[in-house]
Amino acid sequence: THSWDREAIQLVQTLIPRETVLFIADVKISFDSFRNGMAATVNSKTIITVNPDTREASMLFSYAREVAESGALDQDEKAEDMSVDSITDVFTVSQLKEKAQESPEAFFGIMYSFISKLDLDSSVSKVIRTRCSRCKFQVTDDMQSCTNQLCPGRDQGLSATTGFDLLVDFSDHTGTLHACSLRSPVAEHTLGCTVKEFTSLTDEERTAMKWKFLLERCKIYVKILPSPKARTGIRGMVLACSLADPGEVKQHMSALVQ
Repeated sequence: THSWDREAIQLVQTLIPRETVLFIADVKISFDSFRNGMAATVNSKTIITVNPDTREASMLFSYAREVAESGALDQDEKAEDMSVDSITDVFTVSQLKEKAQESPEAFFGIMYSFISKLDLDSSVSKVIRTRCSRCKFQVTDDMQSCTNQLCPGRDQGLSATTGFDLLVDFSDHTGTLHACSLRSPVAEHTLGCTVKEFTSLTDEERTAMKWKFLLERCKIYVKILPSPKARTGIRGMVLACSLADPGEVKQHMSALVQ
């Protein structure tokens, strides 16, 4: 709403983002030149129902919760907003967390950290996921259409992408950054393995791949962004990750150790 209606403003201020479904009847729809698009305005005839007890509202809430937890609602899909080559700031884990508390905006950095959690030997369904290309809802390859009732392309044939979808922990002498997203195509470059190759590996080969990286010092390019759903209030997205050169680690980490 951009109405100056005091009651509407007070109501909206009490709502919890991503936790509330609204049914709004009788709003005025008009072109807003300031926003350069259509906007809805409440007036004296408008009726706002918070969390209506309807099937559609339940479906919408379930969809929003699943997509929010997947990270798809976070603005982390824009790989083009900064190239890896232009990222130069080096952080320890604690410095990343401190900066995230100071800034509500996403930022970028480099860590020389150990991978302390990498569940490559979990079931394949927890490492590789298939999602609808249109709404990011998790699906399976054998589906004819997306099961999300609110998917914009549900009436069309299923358009899906399959890739690595991992949550990785990074640790250094200052702490641990939990549940960083390591997804395709970055994961393929990091692991040196395609999705198809990974699915054909034996359990022993997956465990061997895990220990190639686990507890090894890596150079990680990461995007940090606020996330109300995350336990710590922030999320990390891995933009690039490789085993670190020992000389480079010594040079940078000696400057960071207080």
